Amino acid sequence: MSINSIFDKFVSNIIVYASCTLMTFTWYYLFYNSGNQIYFLLFYFPYGIIILAFLFFGNRIIIGLLLSYISLFFVLKNCNLYLPFNNFFVISASQLFSVPLILFVLQKFNITVGAGEKYRLDKTNIYDVLLISFFSTILLGVLLLLSSIFYKQQINMYTFIMGNFIGAIVLIISMKLIVRLLTRFKIFT
Repeated sequence: MSINSIFDKFVSNIIVYASCTLMTFTWYYLFYNSGNQIYFLLFYFPYGIIILAFLFFGNRIIIGLLLSYISLFFVLKNCNLYLPFNNFFVISASQLFSVPLILFVLQKFNITVGAGEKYRLDKTNIYDVLLISFFSTILLGVLLLLSSIFYKQQINMYTFIMGNFIGAIVLIISMKLIVRLLTRFKIFT
């Protein structure tokens, strides 16, 4: 392994850790803490960060995402705040592994994801990213359904799964619009 490869993995994990932690804390502070918790599970934005992180950085950022969830758990527990959902680690693991599993399944069906003409799904195309978000949310629902065999679900699973999908879609589309607006604004300046 070269120094550049190690540095690339380290920086990628730091970027993903910071963005996922910041998005999760922002969502928790702005939405979940407001008293209407069940309604704001319909807009769970951090799942969009997970999808984008795996699409653009690959599997090498899993450590950054794990550290983000672990730090969220300890900060909320030490500050005597409520966790967003019971069975925190089971639900977090389901969120974390649904995207790489769906990318693996797509690869097994010879549907490659990347950027350029040789890939069937382009990770820079908004429609392909939304399609991957849809498939990964379905897989998240299946994983949560399987985990409900072992654990009693304390959340409304339908609301949570729809919230992951809607939150991811809203985050991805708004980020795409912001980038497009900034690009157009830069052209006129």
